[in-house]
Amino acid sequence: MLQLIRKDIAFNRKWALLLVLVAILMPPVFYIDRQESRLILWVYIIGGVLANSHFVSRSCYLDDNAQTRGFLASLPVRKAQLVLSKYLLGLLCMVVSIGLTSLSAVALGLYPGLRGALIASVYLLLYYAIFLGVFFRFDYGSAEKANAALQMLAILSAFVIDRSGGGLDGLAVAPAALPAAAAAGLMIYAASAALSIRAASRFCRRGRGDAKA
Repeated sequence: MLQLIRKDIAFNRKWALLLVLVAILMPPVFYIDRQESRLILWVYIIGGVLANSHFVSRSCYLDDNAQTRGFLASLPVRKAQLVLSKYLLGLLCMVVSIGLTSLSAVALGLYPGLRGALIASVYLLLYYAIFLGVFFRFDYGSAEKANAALQMLAILSAFVIDRSGGGLDGLAVAPAALPAAAAAGLMIYAASAALSIRAASRFCRRGRGDAKA
């Protein structure tokens, strides 16, 4: 399964580089003020979604054709491993992007708290759970529509919260709510992976070239 992840990284090197660059550059580019609430909204949420939306999406795009699916089906790996490799890749991208964004913010003297990483992780877990779930259950075209909708939803939610009184600081959130939300996000992510594994046989049989065959 690690070889499948390395394959995705090798075939999508420029998109992996883009993820790294966006994660590092978002804090200085969108450095509006030193309020942690705005840093979370416009850097962790928007930056995190933008940084993650291209790499895994491109990886799925390359896999979504009849020849690639035939090649993947011929590999000495289980279909479940093909699915889980994408979900592990999503987790890897999430950890790398949040980690690099945090280091970049620290370099600016912002010292973001754990809240930003938790909120970003909830957004990204739900993003990948929906995107990958749609991809394996249906096809890349449907997943890309979900991708666009999820990006717009992230931007809209951040804008609404930012324009509300006090932004994130004005939201009444219990201290234990964010860890609980992150745990719920992981459970949803695992459930999405389980459902995608059930659709693995269909995943290996279809592709963009199937209609022409």
